[in-house]
This record gives sequence, structure tokens and C-alpha cells, in this order.
Amino acid sequence: MKCFNHHDRDAFAVCKSCGKALCLECAEEYKNFYICRGSEKCKHIADVEYVNYFKDNSEGAWKFNRLAFFLLGFFLLLYIFVKSFMFFMIPCPFLESILLVLLALLLIKKGLDLKLR
Repeated sequence: MKCFNHHDRDAFAVCKSCGKALCLECAEEYKNFYICRGSEKCKHIADVEYVNYFKDNSEGAWKFNRLAFFLLGFFLLLYIFVKSFMFFMIPCPFLESILLVLLALLLIKKGLDLKLR
């Protein structure tokens, strides 16, 4: 494949934005992509693709965090209910139960409030 601008030179890369074949002189590395050297239009398109790449990869993390907060709160509530039947082993069962219930409700609320952007 030959360079789009210099037809006598072999292409080194392909522009991520416009798809033109580029030689070493015409190619510019920009945010892990090769684009046309000095082209603001290609830089802008590369910026958009770069942001979309990270946005797409972060959606799974949001889903995981939401599920993790919800499950942590749920199992904390389960622990509180089991522990409340053994209250005679705890020095101050009432205070511990109140604090744990508040923590569990906070975690569950945080898990439900997380939204995908």
C-alpha cells in the first residue's frame, strides 16, 4: 500500500480518523493512534474515539460496583439478623445493632443510587 500524499512511498500506518494510508513523514502518533500529521479534523475524531473507548470500558465497572454495594449491604443485614439471636454474647447489643443496620441501609442505598452515565 502506498502513501495517500506521496505515491512513491510505502505506507507506514493508516489514519484512525479518515482511513488514509500514511508514510513516516505524513503519520503522527496521537493518543495511541496514528493520524494525519497536522490535521485538526483527524485529531478531533481521534479524541472522540479515545473518550468513547474509556466510556465503553467503564460501564462494566459501574455495574459491578452497584452490585457489590447492594450485596454487601444485603449480607450485612443478614449478619445483623443472625447476630441478634445471639445478643447475650455482645457487650452492648442494642448499640451495635443500630450501627450495623444504619451501615447496611447506607450500603444498599449507595448500591441502588449508582447509575450508568
